[in-house]
Amino acid sequence: MKFSIIIAVPLLVVWLSSCSDRHDPKTHFSQPQADTLLADIITYVYVRPTGADWNTRFNPEFRPYYVKNIPNFKFDKLYRDKSGAYYFFMIRPARSASGTIRGVGGKFTLGEEGRITSFTEVFNTPVGDISEVRKKGYRLYEHMIAKGNVDEYLLNEEYLEWPNAWTYYDTLRHEWLVKPNR
Repeated sequence: MKFSIIIAVPLLVVWLSSCSDRHDPKTHFSQPQADTLLADIITYVYVRPTGADWNTRFNPEFRPYYVKNIPNFKFDKLYRDKSGAYYFFMIRPARSASGTIRGVGGKFTLGEEGRITSFTEVFNTPVGDISEVRKKGYRLYEHMIAKGNVDEYLLNEEYLEWPNAWTYYDTLRHEWLVKPNR
């Protein structure tokens, strides 16, 4: 009996830790791969460099700007579903009297070469401190994975900065825009 307990407890610990790791970006990608992917995502979600517009920001001459900003971002959660789509939650810089960070969640797919082939930014949390942003962001992230969206939170300004009643995510331009007639 003692022998089986001695073996069972470590196996349970390993199993439980592997279950919790499935949302850790490190279980999906090596550090260099994760950094490349993070720079790609930053290109979609961050402020464009001087001289870039919504269409040219992906040009090679702007890549150093996004790579330089990698240390300012934290790839917090990543999940791959059965279809191969990835859902992510990250912490990014923000400028506000309320704080210097916000959470961003979204969905993307990768092509054979490991490059993003489709991308949608699903939500942005309000600016806040790290514990507040993570608490709200993790809840939205789990909801996004379960439902594919965060529609149930749309008018909840405590959890969502975007989308809201007057903004939407334009999947062609890959940016938040004001709804027409607003």
